Amino acid sequence: MNKLVLLFALITNIAFAQTLPDYDKESRWASFVEDGLMDGDVVWIGNGDREFLTILTESETDSNKVAIVMHGLGVHPDWTGVIQPLRVSLTEQGYHTLSIQLPVLANGISGNEYKPLWGDASERIKASIKHVQSLGKSTDLLVAHSHGTRMARHYLAGNPDHPFKKFIAIGMGDASGLSAINIPTLDLYGTEDLDSVLTTVKQRQDASSHNTGYVQKQIQGDHFFNDQNELLTQTVGDWLK
Repeated sequence: MNKLVLLFALITNIAFAQTLPDYDKESRWASFVEDGLMDGDVVWIGNGDREFLTILTESETDSNKVAIVMHGLGVHPDWTGVIQPLRVSLTEQGYHTLSIQLPVLANGISGNEYKPLWGDASERIKASIKHVQSLGKSTDLLVAHSHGTRMARHYLAGNPDHPFKKFIAIGMGDASGLSAINIPTLDLYGTEDLDSVLTTVKQRQDASSHNTGYVQKQIQGDHFFNDQNELLTQTVGDWLK
């Protein structure tokens, strides 16, 4: 019996360890970002006994509003696809931006295996909000891309007293959490987006039928809007106006 108990504990510990963020990978991303950052400043924010990297980019206008920006699967807060163009262009729309490092797993791990990390992502969002508040500013806008939209929706649905006034979700591949989100939401996707995005268009519409501020818009581009940065940022800016 004791051997069975020990075996079960070992299997449980191995399974738990597999769902921890890959902190070594985060450290490598942090070094990469710090060495190549062109716009904004690196800010390390505490989350329990660890810190995570964020990039704070100041608004070009006198503003009190901050947009928190969330990247997609396994990458970093200055990712050239979608994230870097948006975190910079939003500073022209009256927002400071705080692009945050989300928990990541090793290369090749599917999005479905990230679900145990959603809680960690929510804690990072909360820590980011506290940091923004400590600067005397407000987190008005949440922007997320790809798998980052899952983490964002998990946070919004589970924290109805959140401070965000608007939500921009780019390349959503499912409708999870949308039925619990009531703030104005832009569901933006590309004409050549992933199948998971294109085949769940109606599901996302149906899940958001209660939300009078929900807007779904398709524009030219693939999942990362390669060669369509100007169209992407202009569409986001127009919706914010």
